[in-house]
Amino acid sequence: MPLAAKDIASRLPGRRSILFAHGVEVVPIKTATLPPADHTNAYLLGDPDGEFVLVDPAAHLREGMEDLATAVERHNGTLIALLFTHSHGDHIGDLGLLREAFDVPIWGSEYTSKTVKCDRILTDGERLTLGKTEWEVLITPGHHPGHVCLLGDAGLIAGDMVAGIGTILIPPHTGDMQVYLEQLERLKQRKPHLLFPSHGPVIAQPTKVFERYIHHRQARHRRVLEAIRGTSTLSSIAIDAYSDTPDAHPGLAEDQTLSHLLAHQRDGLVEQRPDGWHRIDSPQV
Repeated sequence: MPLAAKDIASRLPGRRSILFAHGVEVVPIKTATLPPADHTNAYLLGDPDGEFVLVDPAAHLREGMEDLATAVERHNGTLIALLFTHSHGDHIGDLGLLREAFDVPIWGSEYTSKTVKCDRILTDGERLTLGKTEWEVLITPGHHPGHVCLLGDAGLIAGDMVAGIGTILIPPHTGDMQVYLEQLERLKQRKPHLLFPSHGPVIAQPTKVFERYIHHRQARHRRVLEAIRGTSTLSSIAIDAYSDTPDAHPGLAEDQTLSHLLAHQRDGLVEQRPDGWHRIDSPQV
């Protein structure tokens, strides 16, 4: 079996770069991300003989920088920008090292530009021509404000909308569970050929994956609402809502329960009172 095929079949990130599709090469970079993932995929995106961008070069260590530099040097095209899908720490590397290694502009969404100085602000619907390939910018908030996906003939650079290993968390105060679900539905409707996630291997059958994500999160959304009985604490709601997942980390379960509760609150279904969470139709005693 070829080395690239072994990397993909093993479902474990390797040190070597992998050509996933025409114009889509991945370099897994060691990062402090959510287990069981321990790498973030940096993508060299664009025609092999033309202009290309480096997506999410998340290296904080010299080893990761060397892997990125080797991949860029081996590419036959011209690097024109570093592009960040969003501003979480496991996607943005050491900017000092990156600027030292790659003297190119930085692209990102307006929200990303609040924490990373971006030379170009990406907007929803604009198209990036990279050599003979074209990619549509999709701003897909929910996991994080200003999250960027890129859609091309090869598939979808999905960032943290889905994962090839582990799960996707929706941070309670910068994420939005309802918006995340809406954006998953939007991406499903675009029918990408493949999904290229930030963590784990390439994902086939995108429609089925999106449907599974949406069904799972909607079911959990209902369970969280149903778990509120009278006055309920965050802890008791999480225990009830995640009773079907006994191995879930208690802290992460509470974190995601809060994300669901805040979405229900925005929809006017629940409220937080000094004594705990209540369904909106529950009388205040």
